[in-house]
Amino acid sequence: MSAKVTVKNNLIIFHRPGQWYDIYAQILQEYGMGMAVRPRLKRELGFTYRHHRGLVPNTEPGPNGTLYHYEDQIHLDFYNEAAQSWFQLRYLNR
Repeated sequence: MSAKVTVKNNLIIFHRPGQWYDIYAQILQEYGMGMAVRPRLKRELGFTYRHHRGLVPNTEPGPNGTLYHYEDQIHLDFYNEAAQSWFQLRYLNR
């Protein structure tokens, strides 16, 4: 997976939403359309997802220092460490 994924404690951030959409399509194919229901996704796989507009620094600094912009992101919120580890091994380490 590219460097545009940030892994934190109980949180994975996809800076390019298309990466999440590819994984989500794979989850739906593997587990069925029932995973499109968020409570079931949380109960069976241990996480939920949300759309987020994150403030990130520009690659080029401005004349007065660092400038920021908003980017569309997908955040996966995990409810335990085991679920996050499983997700990372299954979907991020390909």
